[in-house]
Amino acid sequence: MSEVILGTEIIGKNGMKLFTRLIDINDINKIVEIVNWAYRGKEGTFPWATEKDLVSGPRVTPEMIHSDLNTDSKLMKLMLIEHIMEENKNGASEASEATTTTNTENQKRLIIGCVKIERESLESKEAVIGMLSVDPTYQSGGIGSILVRLAEGEIKKTFNVFESHLHVVNIRDTLIAWYNKLGYITTETTYPFIVDRNVALKEIHFVLLVKNLLQK
Repeated sequence: MSEVILGTEIIGKNGMKLFTRLIDINDINKIVEIVNWAYRGKEGTFPWATEKDLVSGPRVTPEMIHSDLNTDSKLMKLMLIEHIMEENKNGASEASEATTTTNTENQKRLIIGCVKIERESLESKEAVIGMLSVDPTYQSGGIGSILVRLAEGEIKKTFNVFESHLHVVNIRDTLIAWYNKLGYITTETTYPFIVDRNVALKEIHFVLLVKNLLQK
């Protein structure tokens, strides 16, 4: 798959115009909404990657995103993807679910997903991809894989690191299989499920998935 470059326009499935950029403070409320939709469910949709039967409580809060944005960009980077929507002659756009972030005379940009990359220190030899979220209205449209490719490219470019890690809840078999198709290898390494403000509804833990970013 081709690399996705931050700050560029991308053509997705069915000719959908997309744009990637850094998350800023003005995006916080919408990012919180999308992440919690993706992980906890959105009314009227059936997100295939939801954790709502496994975990209670919000996946993220505005305070958590604000704290992340204040973290050294050499250790953490938060990115989003927008749907660029052309307005028709009547002034109506082709979709209306997401929040408008940018308006031009004939165009709207709607935030539809996000992802985060982070590493423990400047000496770390690996980086973790997290907070991968797509508005359930847009799921199964290739947006998730675009965000993974964006994250992998930024891990190499920004961190100069060539090993990508994912921490996935162990019983999310469908999600793990999806990551496997993207080149991630499931390891025997596990981590306890300890997430701020969340309560596990079942006995779960995280499993480590790893990908060598130098391999084609």
